[in-house]
Amino acid sequence: MNLLGLFLWFTLSFGYQDYTEAGYILGFYTHPPIYTEIELHAQNEWLDIYGIYNNEMEFGDVFFIPIQDYFTVGASVSIGLFSINVEHLCQHPVANVRRDLTGKYGGYNKICITLGTKP
Repeated sequence: MNLLGLFLWFTLSFGYQDYTEAGYILGFYTHPPIYTEIELHAQNEWLDIYGIYNNEMEFGDVFFIPIQDYFTVGASVSIGLFSINVEHLCQHPVANVRRDLTGKYGGYNKICITLGTKP
């Protein structure tokens, strides 16, 4: 799809993960095993504006129980061999049917300058 000269595209993912983080102060955090991800892009030859939503879930008795949400927004500008990317991610636990908050809070802001060729 094309809107204002930008090509719009998306991906939908559903999968299983085995993922544990270790921290010196907070100890271990094991991510829930089931995840979904929705990725949306508005892109042309030199600009990519994107948003990504990710949810991690556990198995329930009848359905999946959401535990953790991740929200990412960003933009990348490419000029010749250089690209500049800005990105923000925030993560939040989800209040679910069990009324618990077993996820974690956090996030980052990132600016990156890259030199390289693309295929």
